[in-house]
Amino acid sequence: MDKQDLYKKLVYQNIEDALAELNAEDKGRYYICNCPECNAHEAFIYKNNTNFIQCNRENHCGERMLLQFHEKESLNPEREKIQKTFPSLSDDQKEALTWSMRLFSFAKTGTKSEILDNGYRGLLKENAREHIVDLQNEQVTSYFFNKVSSLLGKDYSNNSWMCKRNLVFPLYDENNILNRVLLRSSSDPTVEPKEIQLIMNPSKETKDFFMEIPDKAKMVVFSESLLDALSFREIDPNCGFVALTGASKTRQVQAYIKENKGAFTDKHILMAMDDDKAGWKAAQKLVDTMRKEGLEENITMFRYSDGFKDANEFLQGNRTQFEKRYLQDTNQLQRAKQMQHEMS
Repeated sequence: MDKQDLYKKLVYQNIEDALAELNAEDKGRYYICNCPECNAHEAFIYKNNTNFIQCNRENHCGERMLLQFHEKESLNPEREKIQKTFPSLSDDQKEALTWSMRLFSFAKTGTKSEILDNGYRGLLKENAREHIVDLQNEQVTSYFFNKVSSLLGKDYSNNSWMCKRNLVFPLYDENNILNRVLLRSSSDPTVEPKEIQLIMNPSKETKDFFMEIPDKAKMVVFSESLLDALSFREIDPNCGFVALTGASKTRQVQAYIKENKGAFTDKHILMAMDDDKAGWKAAQKLVDTMRKEGLEENITMFRYSDGFKDANEFLQGNRTQFEKRYLQDTNQLQRAKQMQHEMS
């Protein structure tokens, strides 16, 4: 007999439902929950083994139980969408992609993060938690890599160099399907390269830029990274942004501008690529595309202070000056647009 057959089994639709019903509290590497047997708030579930729960009251209860999840496809809109849109994915890949999306959605609101909750790289909690997922430690990151190995074509779960990268920047397509992830380490600032990109949907050419343009946005910032874009959100929560995943990755953004000119026609455009050779080259390509589409009157170039090479560095180094510079550039563009309007 399998040892697991000796344990009582509890069935939930998914891990999120289980944690909600058991009144789970995030304690870092594990959750403290209500024990399903004695109801005391002293049971625990380790994040790297969410199929097992144990009561910590050894002399009073000490019950051990298995958690099973049976989420029907008909009740899982993400899985249904993936099934219809990407039929070339194997069943394992569809399940891994669905699981990843659920994990990231839950982690943004259902877990605590010392890194993100206390101001990551100058970003306040609400701004950081909305866009970044903290897997918290190497054990959980290893578990993540094991679960998604069918998507990556390789299992990184035993690669300590990869498992140090606990911060995940998920990138979704226009249908809100996960396309790729950018990974960073919060515990080891010496790990190089600082950022690794992995494609999470191997069925097609994946989107390689972040974009959020709220309906009420008057300003759209073009930046070289998501961290730079979110730095402007610290100053103007209503600004839109288009963020590259590297200075050389302008092709998809240029194509999007050509195909969606109307999205930028009534917006102020602030070009804020990194203040270096690669950033200047990327900015020139994007500006040239906008000029061909008749958007040149909407554009102004963000001005960096001496010593700062990107927006996030500027935010961390001198938040007051960063805000002042953003407002100056915004007002400058607004005045220019007003003058053009009066002359026409």
